[in-house]
Amino acid sequence: MKIVRVESLIYGAVDADVGARYFEDWGLQLKSRSAGNTEFTMPSGQTVLVKSASDPALPKAPIGGSTVREVIWGVDTQASLDAVRKELGSDREVTADADGTLHTYDDMGFGIGFRISNGVAPSKTGGSRLNKPFDPPRKASPQRMGHVVYNIKRDDQQKAANFYTKRLQFRMTDHTGDLGDFMRCNGSNDHHNLFMLLPPNHAAFNHVAFEVRDFDEIVFGGKNMKSKGWKPYAPPGRHILGSNLFWYFNNPSGGQ
Repeated sequence: MKIVRVESLIYGAVDADVGARYFEDWGLQLKSRSAGNTEFTMPSGQTVLVKSASDPALPKAPIGGSTVREVIWGVDTQASLDAVRKELGSDREVTADADGTLHTYDDMGFGIGFRISNGVAPSKTGGSRLNKPFDPPRKASPQRMGHVVYNIKRDDQQKAANFYTKRLQFRMTDHTGDLGDFMRCNGSNDHHNLFMLLPPNHAAFNHVAFEVRDFDEIVFGGKNMKSKGWKPYAPPGRHILGSNLFWYFNNPSGGQ
């Protein structure tokens, strides 16, 4: 089997309208909207769904309130999708939608799904600014989702690593005993697509990383979010492991 990327996130938000407004301000492209159900997309073809947390069709979550209810992973072919269903179906219930999307839970109780990825790659932007006027973007235009992060219990570190590396063939990128484990899909070249974070020793969705063109877009996109009243979780910075630049904001739909 080959898993290639995060394909879609499904949020259950206590106030789905506020959750949808956040992603509109964030810069995602509106795909569809109905009562308590808003879908966004990006140039990569990846999607974000914001649903009402009271929707009984949503998967269960380890915590209450607003949070991600399901992370759907993209696979390369039908054969890979069939392999995932055979592997996970050996010891847990795996259901399928009419379009073939699979749904189940991982060993920590997080909702996960799988579907064939549409494989869209965002077009390249940017280029040299030498001797050219610079007019920065006034808001961010996220191109793709790179990774998701869960908080897990310390006692579950090995269980989580075993599930994703042995059952789903993720690759361990960095193992840190006190912080957690960085893993990447076996069909991805990213430093990580999944991080299992140990502090503060409980199970919950933590954050998703949206990639933009450059650091200018991080700064001006963040300033735009602040001007609309959204609160930063941390100031801009750069991680050591992965070397990725960041600016975290609190998300009313859950996590950062």
